[in-house]
Amino acid sequence: MALCAVCASAQVSFIDKLGKANGISSVYVSKALLGMMRGMKSNGMNFSPIAGKLDNIQILSSETRSGAKALKNGCRKIIADGRYEYLMNVNDSGEQSGIYMKNFPGGTAQYVLLTVEKDETNVIVLTGKLTLQDIKNVVGGK
Repeated sequence: MALCAVCASAQVSFIDKLGKANGISSVYVSKALLGMMRGMKSNGMNFSPIAGKLDNIQILSSETRSGAKALKNGCRKIIADGRYEYLMNVNDSGEQSGIYMKNFPGGTAQYVLLTVEKDETNVIVLTGKLTLQDIKNVVGGK
């Protein structure tokens, strides 16, 4: 039982750390709600095929320029402090997108999809028994 508590507390809640700041909106979707949703799409990504593998989704978006800066810096700090593995980076016309991953005991993984533009930052955090192929399928829209 103690091991379960340690594993659960090790999984970072980006919303708890960043979602209460001014200029940042946040959405948390639990496993129970994910099971009832069909056709889940966001920012051109289709989450439907992996919904059954997810424990939760956390989405944070900036609403102001200061919120964008706070979200970008806070997210990058969590990623660095948590020693997330850097999987991918794309720079396209002033928009920088990155994917980061961290594995937890029991086969759970957390993937962070971070998109930073000049005045806007968006973060999608997927936690569950996901593989890298699952993330490729979501990002690739397959």
